[in-house]
Amino acid sequence: MSQPTFTLGRGVLTIGNLLYAVGAFLADFNETHVYNPKWPPHARFHNGQTMTLGILLSTTSLYFAYRPFGAQLSAAAAKDSIFYSAMIGSFYCFAGLTAILYPGTDWKDPDITVGGAQPFLFSGVVASMWIGYALELNRLSKLKAV
Repeated sequence: MSQPTFTLGRGVLTIGNLLYAVGAFLADFNETHVYNPKWPPHARFHNGQTMTLGILLSTTSLYFAYRPFGAQLSAAAAKDSIFYSAMIGSFYCFAGLTAILYPGTDWKDPDITVGGAQPFLFSGVVASMWIGYALELNRLSKLKAV
């Protein structure tokens, strides 16, 4: 099954992936996280780990959204790929939503007075992954029916 390079569903998945992959660096590579003098080196280590993990998950999600780069792909494989794209693309922000459940956590540091919309951003990205999935699955289902 030949697939177009860009569709609405894939576009929504792409935007969601770029939001969290680029957004993590914009939000964390500054004095509130990576350069925060109050943070011990090991906390910075884990912050770097999560920023890189975001890039890896986003790249993997986008691979599944756009594979096989012009080659033939069965309808079942195309549907599986878009599911994997949404699932993998959801991992980073879903983990962000669950991080608040660990003891002693908060959405932001006490000295940060502006921002802190992480639950909304994370929820929005997770929703965009599954909206993109639904749009692309709908498109693929119509192609099979024709």
